[in-house]
Amino acid sequence: MKYIYGLNRSGLSIIKYLDFIKEDYICWDDDINIRSKVLKLNNGIKLKNPDSLNLDNIKEAYITPGISLYSKKVLPLHENKIKLFRDLELYSKQINDQKIIAITGTNGKSTTTKLIGEIIKSNNIKCFVGGNIGLPLMEYKNLNNSAPYHVIELSSFQLESAPHFTSYISVLLNISPDHLDRYNNFREYSQQKEKIISSNKNSYNIICIDDPICNKIFKKYENANTISISTKPINKGIYFNGQNIVDNYFYKKKVLRINNISPSLMGNFNYQNILAGYVVSKILKLNEIKFIDIVENFVGLPHRLEQIIDNKQMLVINNSKATNVDASIKSLQNYNNIYLILGGQAKDNDFLPFIKFRKKIKKSYLIGNSAEMIYGQFKGYIDSEICYNLKNAISSIIRDTLLSNISSTILFSPACTSFDQFENFEDRGDYFKKIIKELISK
Repeated sequence: MKYIYGLNRSGLSIIKYLDFIKEDYICWDDDINIRSKVLKLNNGIKLKNPDSLNLDNIKEAYITPGISLYSKKVLPLHENKIKLFRDLELYSKQINDQKIIAITGTNGKSTTTKLIGEIIKSNNIKCFVGGNIGLPLMEYKNLNNSAPYHVIELSSFQLESAPHFTSYISVLLNISPDHLDRYNNFREYSQQKEKIISSNKNSYNIICIDDPICNKIFKKYENANTISISTKPINKGIYFNGQNIVDNYFYKKKVLRINNISPSLMGNFNYQNILAGYVVSKILKLNEIKFIDIVENFVGLPHRLEQIIDNKQMLVINNSKATNVDASIKSLQNYNNIYLILGGQAKDNDFLPFIKFRKKIKKSYLIGNSAEMIYGQFKGYIDSEICYNLKNAISSIIRDTLLSNISSTILFSPACTSFDQFENFEDRGDYFKKIIKELISK
């Protein structure tokens, strides 16, 4: 019998599948509201707290990515040597002839997943897009999706325990410190990301070598089917030069010109995403003109450098998805004269890297639990104001920008998680847009 612990989207997709195949299971969620919703959907579901389980009947457990596999909550399962998996393991066992294109990275994986999915679909090829973005992995079974290609975004948590997982194409974009509240150190986090790399001789690995950790992983797995990409010139592989893609892998220094890259894909960090999409299109032998068309007309996901206002006086950007310092720092590259909103529940207490960009930052407005900590680090380097919440921050920015005749950029790129004041980064981003509409868009 299977035990499902955590009834979020991925957990619900698992029990929906088990119901369909009529396999017995027991499940649980710590949130009483979620348990109530599940019972309304199916009052025959067996709910059991892990503390009161009869473990003799449990063969394997599927733990939601939101719960650590080393949490005290799952200690009874560990002690009884029950195998603990993520939904990626159950999904992997169902795969037959489908070709999986799997994407991970600290930043940019959702955009890359969407981009690759659109490139494939533009060639009139069906593909399932899901995982850590959009549809849970098991939904392809629940929806009876027969697409020959699966483009899936994977988090480090999903990769932790899925021994049957393998892919046709694996994409590793970047690795920078993140989720250190869940791992003992950065090395352990990196090791989980590395699990996306396939050792199958018929598979491909696409690795961006811009950061030292990924470069090291590339050298470890370097072979004919491991392809390096970079936003800087490299001898062998594929890189960007201006707005040109230079291909030293499939060709002898072929140059592919992209005339008008979509605003949603501007910046070096987004060039990693474009390069990954280009390599996938070459491996799958897709139409090059359609690839260029998608890159030039791509519409980004909400809360990722999402333009809310763009006029001569003001550019307002919602980048609520930037939940770590590295993601927020990268978003500064595209803009100048920035009124920057930072803060929330910090994953990392080192915000000093922002000081290198102080010439770009007109002023920072600090919110959430980390506001005073960030203020202490910025003091003497970056003009800052503690605002505690988003509405106060936007009100202060309106006050300050009224005194400026220079075109301004209001950038909400918090570098922190949202859990101190919001349910998630989407909730936080939606609230930001609501306040902008109330206070500025009149």
